[in-house]
Amino acid sequence: MNYFSTFILISDDSPVQASKIPISNRKKRTISEIEYALLHENPGYYTQDELQFEVHMIHKEIPEVNRDGEKVHFLEKSRACMRASSLPKRFGWGIYFDANGKTEMVPVESERYRKLKQQDEINKVKAMKSKNK
Repeated sequence: MNYFSTFILISDDSPVQASKIPISNRKKRTISEIEYALLHENPGYYTQDELQFEVHMIHKEIPEVNRDGEKVHFLEKSRACMRASSLPKRFGWGIYFDANGKTEMVPVESERYRKLKQQDEINKVKAMKSKNK
């Protein structure tokens, strides 16, 4: 499932007021770190499905030669959307999908975030809360 002309706002229970780069002390990069790196290096390049597949390939360390078969298998499974990502839930990054479904991160403290939040022409949804209250 891809989003189009949609802005995912940070969650109501986000612990930050300004965007942060996800960094862990783990040997293997976390999903958040991989999402951040891909979106930071390639703004406006990935759709949600493309991004999640690339993250999957990197995180699971799947060899490139298995890409085609893995993609078929990956797309058959249901999975959480970017509203469940830690980027908008914990790290202060809005996720904007343009009319073509291409994704970019938007720091919560930025003027662009404020402008996107006020635009009537795009859909706005909040990231999922981290805690049940």
